[in-house]
Amino acid sequence: MVQGSNAESDAGAPSFNARPKGPLYVVTRMLALVMFCISFGWAQQSENESVNRSSDASPVQSRTSQAAAPTAPSPTHEMQRLANMLAGRWSVAQAFEPRGGMPKGVVGEGTEVWRPGPGALSLIEELQTRVGDREFSGLGVIWWDTQAQGYRVVWCGSANPRGCVVMSKLAHWEGDQFVVGDEFERDGRKVVYREVFSDFTPDSFTQTIYEGESGGELKRTLTIHAAKVARAAPADPNHENR
Repeated sequence: MVQGSNAESDAGAPSFNARPKGPLYVVTRMLALVMFCISFGWAQQSENESVNRSSDASPVQSRTSQAAAPTAPSPTHEMQRLANMLAGRWSVAQAFEPRGGMPKGVVGEGTEVWRPGPGALSLIEELQTRVGDREFSGLGVIWWDTQAQGYRVVWCGSANPRGCVVMSKLAHWEGDQFVVGDEFERDGRKVVYREVFSDFTPDSFTQTIYEGESGGELKRTLTIHAAKVARAAPADPNHENR
């Protein structure tokens, strides 16, 4: 745009400062002005309607966003049932059955702590025992697998050369007994493992472990008697969203 120019050729549009040259010229200019006002008014109305639509949609979008906000899952009935039976600090007495290298069997003692995991969606076991002059420790985690409709179990033990084991079978309730199962190979043979939690009272329970070759009889290898020392502390809320 060239400022101060009244020439149509310079400005690229008719100059409003040019002298009128007749009735036709005046009518033409009036029509142009009317069309401009109509166009401006229509554009302004469209803009207002667009703003109003945006304002009307905002509360809906806000409510939708709030409704879609994730919420922390609640502990399942299955995990609550298990925690009610096991949560707490226990004094344990172990009795190993006679077998190769232990013709008379052997006994051990220690502590076993069961506590809720993050969000109380799992149960964590920490074991410390002494058998003779040897110390053993272990860490277990149990959680409910909704899709599989059973409990998953992981066990990490200082005496386990594999470090940690994910039990191949779903843990489950058989009446009032909680049963954990696994299958693995040892010396080229398939071994079946079965651990049964039973005899639950508010102050005690029993763990019995059986092993045997697949298809054969399972024999008891270890019995653990647990006596309540203290109730477990609740899960740390600071860890729920980690």
